[in-house]
Amino acid sequence: MITKMKFVDIINELKEVNDFVNETNDRARKLSDAVMSDFFNAQSLSISHENIVVELLEDMFNDSDLIGWWLYELDYGRKFKMGDLVDNGVEIDLSTSEKLYDYLKEKNND
Repeated sequence: MITKMKFVDIINELKEVNDFVNETNDRARKLSDAVMSDFFNAQSLSISHENIVVELLEDMFNDSDLIGWWLYELDYGRKFKMGDLVDNGVEIDLSTSEKLYDYLKEKNND
């Protein structure tokens, strides 16, 4: 099993790359009038294996959608609010990658 520290490091690295890509895309769009280019996707600049990493994390935790939902729909947990996830009538706090790890590990041990 992956350690909490390694899991959090991986999530933070994915978030950093995602933020870089978004910022670069935004800057490229702002320059579009001044620059003659078809470039509007910074993802093409980086060699990113994000999909593979997410798939491996999902496999490690026997998870089919929670990690992807937390990363993409909740913007790496930045948009999380209490009540977003309820399990057996209990609101689950997934406000950090550490709490996501704890919840995934708990669910995996059940």
